[in-house]
Amino acid sequence: MRLSAEFRAQYSQHEMRTHGRKNGFVTTGQEARLLKWLPIVGLPKDKTLAKSNIAEDKPVVLEIGFGNGDFLVDLAEKHPDWTLVGVEIYLPGVAKAVSRLEDAGVIERTRITQLPAQYVLEHQIQAEQLDGAFINHPDPWPKTRHHKRRIIQKDFATLLVSRIKSGGFVKLASDIPELAEWMRDILDNTEGLTNMAGKGGFVGRDEDRVFTKFEERGLKAGRKSQFLHYKKL
Repeated sequence: MRLSAEFRAQYSQHEMRTHGRKNGFVTTGQEARLLKWLPIVGLPKDKTLAKSNIAEDKPVVLEIGFGNGDFLVDLAEKHPDWTLVGVEIYLPGVAKAVSRLEDAGVIERTRITQLPAQYVLEHQIQAEQLDGAFINHPDPWPKTRHHKRRIIQKDFATLLVSRIKSGGFVKLASDIPELAEWMRDILDNTEGLTNMAGKGGFVGRDEDRVFTKFEERGLKAGRKSQFLHYKKL
């Protein structure tokens, strides 16, 4: 079924312009879990991360565009000391992720938002509040006239870096070579970041990195992912 009109009216941010899919199909059970958990772990636009009852002495790591939650769940299982903040505007993806997080017993260590990443960073996360951030396989927006919709832009990169602590990290992945180079070129020239592979370089795949459904789909289509790892000075 599609998410109910009542649910979308409550949780979709219609006044904030975003690009990409917003609605789709979920099960009755998935919608029920959203209604159960979003009041507990959700970050509505009037709540900051600091006011979301997170542990003050634990690392806080962000994933922008978590899709169906494969990577987010794996992070939570591998890093039980982390608080994870997940950003995803596609509500059916959020529904699937919430179900997986609950099944894995890790959902209470996450905070979930359906708001645009730019808004989250500007209004909900404080300067130097994050220990790291992941952006995996963002939409490539391949047409030249749509490049302005890509998440990694100069201003966005500067904002993201301002929210990460000294010594923190930014890790990215893409199976579209042109997009990987686009992200690398912007981040290589963002003040405060050091490319761990050297300027112009890509790092290897982390040995413990989970193969998500999205990445496996790309591999089957002959697209091998490239990876970036930056450290904040």
